[in-house]
Amino acid sequence: MATIGGMKRAIAALAMLATILAACATGSGAGSPAVRAASSSPSASSGMASAAPTGSAGPGLTGDPLHALQLLDVTDDQVLTLGSLAAQRPVLLETMAIWCTNCRMQQDQVKAAHATADFISISLDVDPTELPGDLKSYATQHGYDWHFAKATAAVATELRDRFGTAVLNPPSTPKILLRPDGSITALDFNRIYAADDLAALVNGG
Repeated sequence: MATIGGMKRAIAALAMLATILAACATGSGAGSPAVRAASSSPSASSGMASAAPTGSAGPGLTGDPLHALQLLDVTDDQVLTLGSLAAQRPVLLETMAIWCTNCRMQQDQVKAAHATADFISISLDVDPTELPGDLKSYATQHGYDWHFAKATAAVATELRDRFGTAVLNPPSTPKILLRPDGSITALDFNRIYAADDLAALVNGG
């Protein structure tokens, strides 16, 4: 269960994210809806990734707007797309925040699931006040050996428009499963999945 302090942090983060999304909807340039699928350049004050991506996203699935979203992995500064990853193996995308205890409980189960199932994990930090360096330290501290990225305004907008505002609420542990066949499924929110259940899901169960 989320603590009262955690709920307050979630409300504050959502309020700040709502402000950013509102500006994104009315502004122009990198944050405008016309280029939502492209990599944006949020300011450092927002806490979102601002470093220039390196590497190549590579070819992959293109049948859904989510496939084109670009993410900067804070652990190795490589740019990724959901489509390039999902073309290889099932992808489990979880929105999260460093302060979220529910997220950490779910990530511990994800870590255990990797021992029995072959899939790619992405933890996407949707708290705009958290810094990429702190997210990298968080992943290292807990031994989470997968992709960690900050959600830009463009990514947050796309997820919100597709799955509703709940996808930006870390304590509800939102999870989205993308498969090599192009299908995209939102798993049950407000549920912490056990490792065996996650393994069964990504294996097609």
